[in-house]
Amino acid sequence: MTGTGAARARVTLEVSQVVELARPRGSAAEEPARMYAVLTVTVRRPGAPAPRAAARPAGPRLAQVLLIDHSSSMVLPPSRLAAARAAAVSALAKLPDGSLFALVAGGDRTAMIYPRRPGFAVAHTESRAAAEAALHDCTPGGGTAMGTWLERARTLFRDHLPDAGPGTHLRHALLLTDGRNEPGYESPAELRERVERCAGAFDCDVVGIGDAWQTEELLLIAGALSGRTRAVADLTRLPGELAALTGRAAARDVTGLRLRLRHRAGVRPHSFEQVHPTRAALDPAHTDLSGVRSGAGGPVVEYALGPCGEETRAYLLCVGAPYDPAQLGRELLLTEVEIDTAGPPQDVELPDPRPVLVRWTDDADLYSRLDPQVAHYRHEEELHRAFERACAELKRGAREAAEALLGTAWRLAVETGDTAMREHLRRLVRVSDAERGTVRLLDRVARFDVEAARIQSSMTVLPGTRATGDPR
Repeated sequence: MTGTGAARARVTLEVSQVVELARPRGSAAEEPARMYAVLTVTVRRPGAPAPRAAARPAGPRLAQVLLIDHSSSMVLPPSRLAAARAAAVSALAKLPDGSLFALVAGGDRTAMIYPRRPGFAVAHTESRAAAEAALHDCTPGGGTAMGTWLERARTLFRDHLPDAGPGTHLRHALLLTDGRNEPGYESPAELRERVERCAGAFDCDVVGIGDAWQTEELLLIAGALSGRTRAVADLTRLPGELAALTGRAAARDVTGLRLRLRHRAGVRPHSFEQVHPTRAALDPAHTDLSGVRSGAGGPVVEYALGPCGEETRAYLLCVGAPYDPAQLGRELLLTEVEIDTAGPPQDVELPDPRPVLVRWTDDADLYSRLDPQVAHYRHEEELHRAFERACAELKRGAREAAEALLGTAWRLAVETGDTAMREHLRRLVRVSDAERGTVRLLDRVARFDVEAARIQSSMTVLPGTRATGDPR
């Protein structure tokens, strides 16, 4: 399916699986065999536009809210607040002219930095200069309640964007903090409730500086709000980090994409999750059970993909496959995967639907194979679990148990090609046998290095690639 006019972007869809499953030999009442498949969605620019492309409609404008920690902890050391201000200025410089922006000071309550009244400013030379001046006039103080910062962003997006129709603005927030929520101002339950209210209203990237932030809070916010988490130790790198995140948000101008799963009758959906670039649980945007009720088919489930730029996302699908002895050896459709757009067609070239298949067999050489991409992402998940368990053992002082688990994490990082995770692990262990995963825990391990590695383990690499990112 192709949108009208010259394509501003091209979307591709690939399904990776081993189609063979072992023929069931037990009772029909047993749990159906599970089929796993990796669905890879890639968005690319088609290259030089055709001459007529200049007349096509422009993509949506970026509207960004910068949520800058202004709690009392930001003044010690003074370099922290200076770096945060410089980073905010750097982010503003990456906003395309004509974008909308707002600067918000976050503490136990929020205050508008720029513009002074709730609303958005239009990005241009004069407004950027005025925002920079306003940053230096804002004095930190008070505690930390990040859920209230997010609520302020939600209100701004809801009440103060120009009414130009749905999909005309890319709604993005960038949250910078040096600390964790304080129970006296916001409980964990209140934070989670506020994060959930913001889900779907805007995307949010989260950056932690210093070493007092809580990993679970940062990952909760970024995970629920389709963002990325960064931990920055070297404050001289902070402006570049916020500029890069802003530039990435501005480039994600392909909106309204939906991934639709049409399951055939009898297929039982078990799970569907994003596995790259980060692991994220996904909630359906829409589910149609009319086929199930009529007996004509299975459920049809749609997932909103959110704004996309030039990028690749991967999803792991697991379904229960119904078995009929008469179908032995035949290739059968389980699920049809389709990419579509919500609302009016865009100038985006969409792929044809792709099938998820099954073929029942008695040939062990066929059904015992594991698809390389499925294996890759399952190993990435195993790496994450091993590292989280290692952190738990470290916390309770069980060094030997932590060493063994960190060795497992190292081996899996090598196997998956996750070089960024290996760099983080080198700050925690000495590697004596890289191939076997034999490591020795360092005598002194900094909290930042442990927590930055936890953030890194929430990210994944594509099969056959090498991750080179480093959040320090």
